[in-house]
Amino acid sequence: MSQNELSNHDQVLLGLVYSFQMAAMQQLGKIQDPASGEVHRDLQQARTTIDVLEMLKAKCRTDTPDEVLQVLDQTVMGLQLNYMDELKKDETDDTAEAETPPSADPGEDETAE
Repeated sequence: MSQNELSNHDQVLLGLVYSFQMAAMQQLGKIQDPASGEVHRDLQQARTTIDVLEMLKAKCRTDTPDEVLQVLDQTVMGLQLNYMDELKKDETDDTAEAETPPSADPGEDETAE
């Protein structure tokens, strides 16, 4: 089925999926915010966006063309993988910080009683 054969509702659904995908990629810090040009990470908001897409997947299983379902499936899977990648980065950063001993404050007098 080509893009021209999709109903208006199917095309709107695809647009919604792509909008959520771009929002999640921004929330994951994978792409910059086009309005500000800055990159920010908000993993809690990204998880919420992915959850909305998962809900759409579940609710759209009937009466939706296979092509639209495939885009929805691939979008959710890709975002979930990127989310896991960001969580692993946080775990790696936390581990590196825990293994690095705190440096002595140069203002402290170690000879004081």
